[in-house]
Amino acid sequence: MDKIILTYLTLFAIFITNFAFIPLVFEVIQQKFTSNIPYLTIILLICAQIIFLFIVIYKTYYYHVFIYVTGLICLSILLFLKKYYDKKNTKIIKVIKNDVYIEEE
Repeated sequence: MDKIILTYLTLFAIFITNFAFIPLVFEVIQQKFTSNIPYLTIILLICAQIIFLFIVIYKTYYYHVFIYVTGLICLSILLFLKKYYDKKNTKIIKVIKNDVYIEEE
């Protein structure tokens, strides 16, 4: 296979991977549910994005900077939404448990 074709396929795969976080952010905002996304996954993805960002800045691949910054922003939004919605969901669960407890008495 030609080296240029592999380069463009790799670039396209990176592009799709980073922009796949955008629909995930919109889905989380719409559903207001993040319990199925572990904190460790988000944090490790953010670390990987930061490492890739440093590499592309060092190598002066400025087109890639846009791609990785988009992924980093989406993952940061997911992290903050997870913290907000998890706190909100635990309050709802506590209220439901209290209501059930009161009804049983």
